[in-house]
Amino acid sequence: MAIKYGKQLVFSAIVSVSLITGVSSFAQQNINLAGASDWAKTEIVKANEYNLLTSKITGNYTGNITREEFCELALKLYRSLSGNDFPEAGSNPFTDTQNESVIIANKLGIVYGVGNKKFAPNNKATREEIAVMLYRTLKAAKPETVLPGTVENMFYDQNQISGWAVKEVLYLSGTGIINGVGNNLFIPKKYTSREEAIALVKRMYEKFDGQYIAHDLSFRGDSRSYLIEQLKSLIPREMGKPYQWGATGPNSYDCSGLVYTLYGKIGISLPRVSRDQAKAGIYVPKDSLQYGDLVFFAADGKTVNHVGIYVGNGEFVHAPSTGDVVKISSLNSPYYSRTYYTARRVIR
Repeated sequence: MAIKYGKQLVFSAIVSVSLITGVSSFAQQNINLAGASDWAKTEIVKANEYNLLTSKITGNYTGNITREEFCELALKLYRSLSGNDFPEAGSNPFTDTQNESVIIANKLGIVYGVGNKKFAPNNKATREEIAVMLYRTLKAAKPETVLPGTVENMFYDQNQISGWAVKEVLYLSGTGIINGVGNNLFIPKKYTSREEAIALVKRMYEKFDGQYIAHDLSFRGDSRSYLIEQLKSLIPREMGKPYQWGATGPNSYDCSGLVYTLYGKIGISLPRVSRDQAKAGIYVPKDSLQYGDLVFFAADGKTVNHVGIYVGNGEFVHAPSTGDVVKISSLNSPYYSRTYYTARRVIR
């Protein structure tokens, strides 16, 4: 797949089918999609399927979400991730809201006040606040998840992220949940629209619903061995699944979608398409390949158009093409020997 994910021009037939299906689903459930941006409609449809929406935000999707509104979303995410019922609300620590969701979320450690027993429920939620609430929701729902001890500089404006939010922002960015806004900027104080918030909660659910493996983001020393073992345990589950252009699982994949999803499950955020994935990590000579290295191919000898995961013994796992399935092939086969282009190591 060689079109940029998230901003791509997808074949109109695919877009039409998915959007019509999604809108139809919403119509059947009497949920209004009016006013939602085109990119957000399928995100909203999917979030609804996961039971992640609240009545307050099903409308005015492009308006900025408030702290109280996002708190209610976070509780829906908590219940979906944990499978647990909410605890009793108990006493209210805030003087400016009686919202039971806020009180319960505070009890779970998902949200805190802004000082002087205030929660500021109607304040617009900033990007860094959203990141922190998402991370705390994950910790409450899945307490075994470990906050990484080492993080690296990811954004040019990282020094503008509040101290209480830095690790959480970088953690969620490193795992592909929340991204920058372009030009390697995060803009932590920027407000978040309701549809953006829905997409983030939906993404969080898909990423961590029993599939995520926590680890230190430094990827050094023993971490490499740990991640390789996790990758070895994940790959067999995808073998034999059919190729589908543009798919990232769980039932089908294209070549870069398979790589994107598998590495995402072990906490490594890669670009979506093969030609961009070929820029990640460090170069590896063909005679120095190790398990987990990414191998790239260029049918014309110049432009990367295929990717696989090296699994040792001169072999790699990949989703080849339409009509085929995820399988193991040999780098020494005539076609792949001829089209082999480069390799990159992203687990270091």
